[in-house]
Amino acid sequence: MRQTSKTGKPPPRYGADMLVRLLWDPLPASWPATARKRPAGLRGLIGWARATAASVPQGDDVERRVLRGAMQAIVRDAFQQTVAEQDSEHRGPDAFAEAWKARLAAFLAQETVDLSGWGVITVAELDVDLGWSLYAAASSARADAIARAVATPSQRRAADDDPTASYAFSIVTDEEGPLGRVRYATCEHCGVGLLRKISFSPEWHCCGFGTLALRELELRHPGLTWYTTGQYEHARGFYDRFRHRSNSPWIEKHPCPHF
Repeated sequence: MRQTSKTGKPPPRYGADMLVRLLWDPLPASWPATARKRPAGLRGLIGWARATAASVPQGDDVERRVLRGAMQAIVRDAFQQTVAEQDSEHRGPDAFAEAWKARLAAFLAQETVDLSGWGVITVAELDVDLGWSLYAAASSARADAIARAVATPSQRRAADDDPTASYAFSIVTDEEGPLGRVRYATCEHCGVGLLRKISFSPEWHCCGFGTLALRELELRHPGLTWYTTGQYEHARGFYDRFRHRSNSPWIEKHPCPHF
């Protein structure tokens, strides 16, 4: 996975392989035509992207590639700006897609767009249809990743002193890498579970993965009383809401001396 984009901003960190290919990797010259032939589903979309990326002609016109890269940069910047609003806006997947679309439309309605790492881009020189095709494919890839997300089996980490045990599992989707990771511990002696950390990068916030992770904890270790350590302020509301609809008790104070 690429470490930085041309804009100097890092690409998404977890499980965003398809988004990276679409928003950061060089686009094949055949993009609009092959986009109409792309198969449905995330797995088919990944195979299609790999095949089309390998078909970039060696003699592709440099100026044309620059203009295509500029349009890709606009779509990417609209995505990143929408991601940056997640902690305050808390948009679900559909609302996120609409906000991203609206921001892209606002960019394309301007005469020029000034992007970090690119300078001033004249929109009239770009292929607007390419931008919308790219948005549609990337938005579809994100939606597919969310719909197909599942939790991997818990893996025992380095042994703790009895009676506690530490575990970790990931939230993944098909052939993609992990979308996020969960670390927790249990104390069977006290009947207590400790959620140590849930890690999802901002582009996967408000996608239901946190609820999926906590439900998995309850299913894998039924009968435990759960608690978590201090959370960032923006996450407290999520844990409070989950406690009220959970089938397992979640408490706020440290109930076990063994951790």
